[in-house]
Amino acid sequence: MVCHTLAQIASGTNGTSDMINIHAKLVDLDGPIDVGIIGAGLFGTKLMDQIARVPGMRTVAVADLNLDAAQDSLEEAGLDRSGTRVTGVESIDQAIADDSIALTDDSIALTESGVDVVVESTGIPEAGARHAYNAIQEGKHVVMVTVETDTVVGPILAEMAESAGVTYSLAYGDQPALIVELYDWARSVGMDVVAVGKGNPYREEYRTGTPDDVFERYGFEESFVEDHNLNPRMYNSFLDGTKVAVEMCAVANALELEPDVPGMHLPTCEIPDIPNTLRPVEDGGVLEGTGVVDTVSTLHPDGTSVDHSISFGVFVVTSTPNAAVAEYIEQNSGDGLYVSDDGQYQVFYRPYHLPGVETTISIATAALDNEPTGVARTNAAEVVAAAKRDLDPGDELDGGGGYTVYGTLETADRAARNGHVPFELLDGAEVREAVPQDDVITYDDVRIDDTSFIHTLRQLQDERSVER
Repeated sequence: MVCHTLAQIASGTNGTSDMINIHAKLVDLDGPIDVGIIGAGLFGTKLMDQIARVPGMRTVAVADLNLDAAQDSLEEAGLDRSGTRVTGVESIDQAIADDSIALTDDSIALTESGVDVVVESTGIPEAGARHAYNAIQEGKHVVMVTVETDTVVGPILAEMAESAGVTYSLAYGDQPALIVELYDWARSVGMDVVAVGKGNPYREEYRTGTPDDVFERYGFEESFVEDHNLNPRMYNSFLDGTKVAVEMCAVANALELEPDVPGMHLPTCEIPDIPNTLRPVEDGGVLEGTGVVDTVSTLHPDGTSVDHSISFGVFVVTSTPNAAVAEYIEQNSGDGLYVSDDGQYQVFYRPYHLPGVETTISIATAALDNEPTGVARTNAAEVVAAAKRDLDPGDELDGGGGYTVYGTLETADRAARNGHVPFELLDGAEVREAVPQDDVITYDDVRIDDTSFIHTLRQLQDERSVER
């Protein structure tokens, strides 16, 4: 544990992190930040690789149900220390003390061990909720990679973390945290925010797509899929709109913004077109309001890609009442930023994100300054589920990227008024009433497992919200 050394170098007294000085602070630490990772998939592996190259932190424990896969991840990450397979808190702590990496299938024990920061990267909403809750109760900082969990119970986990004196944070390197950073930058330099968002290869017809042909739609060779053990449901969730809704819901809840319309606009845009499109209707755009979340498609209706794509990046559309500033920005348009045809709106963007590779930033800001790189502050938006096909009584719903439903973004208020079920509570739910294709699932339509941990935590979150 390094709490005593972290306090020595915390920046100021207001808990505000300073990204410019992170490296210097890490170098000055007397002892490393001990990181435990739950979920040894692609994200976890890339993160282990980068942690090994960053001063002032180390991977000390990895939890995964498949210990062979966890061992393979250590080797792939280039770590020169072999993992020690252990069970239980004491054994994990002993392995850490022996300067080894504890490998365990007991994820709860990892949250109770001597790690400083827990990175939750299972991708399983139920597991994510339980791991985060337990880690917070144990006084650990939590970096939440499983954004699906955050969309349902992020606000209450953030509240619990604050009460416990620790940080609950979105993962830097994933698009939500990078959008939060861009928004903060824009507001900090005095710009008004019109819209924030990301790019995605979206087509309306992909809404009903299934995992069966998803790699054909991506254009991946079969050998590539097999060599990298790609998960068809995960990849399908990006194309059917579910992951887009999930990530923008996390952004909305972190920034207290809402989608402009149900499902967002999702217009096809090249980067220079974004400020022309995501501006108010009265100025020639599509927005009914400002200060909203949205996503731009990087595919034309025929499936071809736009030329100047932001498919891998994030953006913020801004405006300013200061005519001199607007003119100055317009003079610099065309190289890294673009301005609308009337000169009144600007788009600033980051063309890439590196999941896992950049997440050491979240670990450092949590441990050094007890600050998140984005955190759910309210329940502003909700991911709800629409039917991919006509659903009949007795059908079982299979969640994101599957065969039965796709996720779409809605304001939390409208979702509550209409009885729409948060998307991640529907996995395994049984249909009770027939649901036509594209209709949104309501509580009256299904029988859900109300004994799950994430459901219980969500109920508590809703009760606290009503009390306020």
